[in-house]
Amino acid sequence: MAKNKLRGPKSRNVFHIASQKNFKAKNKAKPVTTNLKKIPQQRHESKPVNVDEATRLMALL
Repeated sequence: MAKNKLRGPKSRNVFHIASQKNFKAKNKAKPVTTNLKKIPQQRHESKPVNVDEATRLMALL
């Protein structure tokens, strides 16, 4: 009998706990609000690409 006291309280059945419906309602996720504004990206596709400049910049990395 002394061995049972050392084990501590008996754990509850998982299915019994899962079947209970009176859980506390969790807080719903709130929408994220920011003050950031979208910056329009300017693409100069008509401008020719300078390969030598790009190679030099990559060499710096």
